Amino acid sequence: MSEPKNDSLQIFGSLVAGFAQACVNLNIVAGQRAGRLLSNYEFGAWYPYERLRELERTVIDSYTSSEPILERVGIEMMKAWYTFGPGKEFIKRGEDFLHFQTGSLGYASVVKGPPEQVGLFVLEHIDSAAGRARIHSTTPFDKHLERGVLIGGMSAPGDLDFVDVVYDHTTQRYLVEYH
Repeated sequence: MSEPKNDSLQIFGSLVAGFAQACVNLNIVAGQRAGRLLSNYEFGAWYPYERLRELERTVIDSYTSSEPILERVGIEMMKAWYTFGPGKEFIKRGEDFLHFQTGSLGYASVVKGPPEQVGLFVLEHIDSAAGRARIHSTTPFDKHLERGVLIGGMSAPGDLDFVDVVYDHTTQRYLVEYH
């Protein structure tokens, strides 16, 4: 994951709070540490990107193999967003999440700052009949977390039996298959 050049990159509070809550739900952090973690965020506020990096470091420092944990956190975040947040208003089918997340209502609504720091999250191709899509991502987010967000967001409506997401570091693209 690339580090932002300065502190002008900001993350919407619901994203940071969702990450923290997912860590608690999955028992990644527990006890007093969990309470402190959750009490620090307001859903409607904006926070420096570094706050999310601190949460990621908590996971990375706690586990030898943090990649599947970060993916699971992303899945859990999207399940909660869909079930308890506004997700059902925007997403009726799993494929809808691809359009939502890559449009102005998704990624662009929870990250702000200079374009070179915010990066892109663009749906380049979708073939609904074949159940395949390609997304170009230059965001600063951990790609395992982002993969989990895609899997969780597409799975949340319950209409898909299969969702697989592979990230190609050389092309900065996610290849998505779903049925």
